Amino acid sequence: QGKYGAAEPLYEEALRIRRQQLGDDHPDVATSLNNLAFLYRDQGQYGAAEPLYEEALRIRRQHLGDDHPSVATSLNNLALLYRYQGQYGAAEPLYEEALRICRQQLGDDHPDVATSLNNLAGLYR
Repeated sequence: QGKYGAAEPLYEEALRIRRQQLGDDHPDVATSLNNLAFLYRDQGQYGAAEPLYEEALRIRRQHLGDDHPSVATSLNNLALLYRYQGQYGAAEPLYEEALRICRQQLGDDHPDVATSLNNLAGLYR
């Protein structure tokens, strides 16, 4: 609906509650960080989105391991942000790592592999 002003305080409150109840490094906090970062990205507030995506990626790596599919999702999110900003050199290795994780953990024919392939192809386009 484009009601960014209404969505932002809700995302912020959800993040605050999760941090308070679960701790700063809980994977659910990473989900809230991603949600808020999406909102900022959709509004072109790339500088506000980037540290949130980075923190979500750090949390997921720390708690789920470097090769978890949720890490691949975070890598794709951050890569897309870089792509939107024209930072193709920064986006490419993140897309490649996400693709590697998906292939390794989910198998070559998984839909998330197809998504990662499309993301990388979109960067090259």
